[in-house]
Amino acid sequence: MIAIGLLYLVFVAGPVGTIVHEFGHALGATWVRADKIVLSIGSGKVIYDNKWKNVSVHIHMLFFLGGMAYSERALPYRQRETIAVAVAGPLLSVAAAIVCFLWYILYPADSVLLLTLFHSWIAFVNIIPFHVKGKQSDGYIIYKAIVQQ
Repeated sequence: MIAIGLLYLVFVAGPVGTIVHEFGHALGATWVRADKIVLSIGSGKVIYDNKWKNVSVHIHMLFFLGGMAYSERALPYRQRETIAVAVAGPLLSVAAAIVCFLWYILYPADSVLLLTLFHSWIAFVNIIPFHVKGKQSDGYIIYKAIVQQ
């Protein structure tokens, strides 16, 4: 039973949580009128590639190994716009956690509880400011935007 839960966490809850989180950043970038938005899920060889208007989506073979959202526009983002894009991922993760929790209340299942916990975890961890090997958390991006005012 533990093995099935771990497989579900790695291959379903993790990727779903990552996609939701990164999609939040894409929504934030759309809100601030980004010219280009790229969502990349996983690592390794690209197995799915699609573009719709100014949004490109790349899903990689190792889809369960994290994700990244990137956006840019001709005019540099203002401070509040940088913060809006950075906070949009954790906010959508929190919203997804709330929806999953309500779903869990109505239809209790371990799979729904794992989704709820993963959405909560990804929101919490990403709002903590840290910078490791060139990768920045959403909290660090927000911190930098506030400090560089």
